[in-house]
Amino acid sequence: MEALKAQAIAARSYALSYTNNGAGSICTTQSCQVFKPEPKGGRWEQAVNETKGWVMVSGGSPVKAWYSSTHGGYIFSTSEIGWSDTSWTKHATDTTNGSAGGFTELSSNAFDKDSPWFYCDWGSRSQYNKTAWLKSSEIADIANIIILAKADSSASEHLYQTDKPNPAGTETWNEDRVKQELRNRNITPFNNVSSVSINADFGSGRTSTVNISGDGSPFSISGSEFKDWFNLRAPANIQIVGPLYNIEQR
Repeated sequence: MEALKAQAIAARSYALSYTNNGAGSICTTQSCQVFKPEPKGGRWEQAVNETKGWVMVSGGSPVKAWYSSTHGGYIFSTSEIGWSDTSWTKHATDTTNGSAGGFTELSSNAFDKDSPWFYCDWGSRSQYNKTAWLKSSEIADIANIIILAKADSSASEHLYQTDKPNPAGTETWNEDRVKQELRNRNITPFNNVSSVSINADFGSGRTSTVNISGDGSPFSISGSEFKDWFNLRAPANIQIVGPLYNIEQR
């Protein structure tokens, strides 16, 4: 019950802060705060009623109390994710013993380990049983756009998802064109990737390095940079959403 009360207070505080005490509006999606008109009832309703009028404040004003159903074992301060620093957010390992030495320990000790969103793929497409699995050639394509962008930054505007309109308003290069552009620069492209591994810092909760090898020259890239390029190029709505992620091979 106390956990439900905490989330009710967080949700109320966030909505009041976002709307400036109701003077503005708030969207009803995951971009702001999801709202469903059907009464929830039960213990949720009890938690809302028992915390009626309670909000989190800083300097006399409600705070944006960001919250989610699943943290993945870690919480971060706003400054750690590129937002303005706030006094009410902090970094913590969200486990029963306050630490994690790897994915196995994290999966055993995280408070939110039972959530279906704790360790999962993110996004899907109509093929491949509506999962987020990628083919070796698709991972090779992501590796190739990284190599090409590092060799020639002016090519970056051509390296967006091939199944959506180019946000830069120019031509998007498919995997064959990317390979040709690499060859034009005397760089051997990947046709297939045989291995992708990660190194992670489980103290901070971040993937630190991604290592890629195959029929091209093996290379390593920081976890945050790989995430950015992956999210730029991966098909459909397949995404990496957090700073700590794993890459599995089947």
